[in-house]
Amino acid sequence: MSDTLDHSDRPWLDPDTAPFIKVDGITKSFGGFTAVDQVDLEIFRGELFCLLGASGCGKTTLLRILAGLETPTSGKVWIDGVDITQMPAYERPVNMMFQSYALFPHMNVAQNVAYGLKRDGIPKEEIGQRVDQMLTMVELSGFAKRKPHQLSGGEQQRVALARALVKR
Repeated sequence: MSDTLDHSDRPWLDPDTAPFIKVDGITKSFGGFTAVDQVDLEIFRGELFCLLGASGCGKTTLLRILAGLETPTSGKVWIDGVDITQMPAYERPVNMMFQSYALFPHMNVAQNVAYGLKRDGIPKEEIGQRVDQMLTMVELSGFAKRKPHQLSGGEQQRVALARALVKR
């Protein structure tokens, strides 16, 4: 019998495993109001994680900081060992799906999903393949040419999910 414990299914129990996402002392103040106060957080690769709290407690602000849409007043954010605190949102390996879905009304479904890839300069052929793959995954393959207003709320939500996931 081995004295070494296998923590491969629970990396947070292994002291030698570094977290994939680390939030270190994050604070965000808006004027005199502190929305997020000294948050420390570690999320490990493969871990199922839920950020839960009362309305107005700072969950969305913390997620916006992770995505680079807000700058923390103090603290650091690390992803895979890289300090991304000052990294612009468009360079981060983070996507955020908004409650309102934030779909472009003048673009069709495929164009909405492809938007970030096109902006990143991904080759057209690869964009097409990745968009098709994501639309299949969210069960919207036949909806590529439709505009957001032609979709139900649930379908719009799936377009937003495909757009978030297509960047990998």
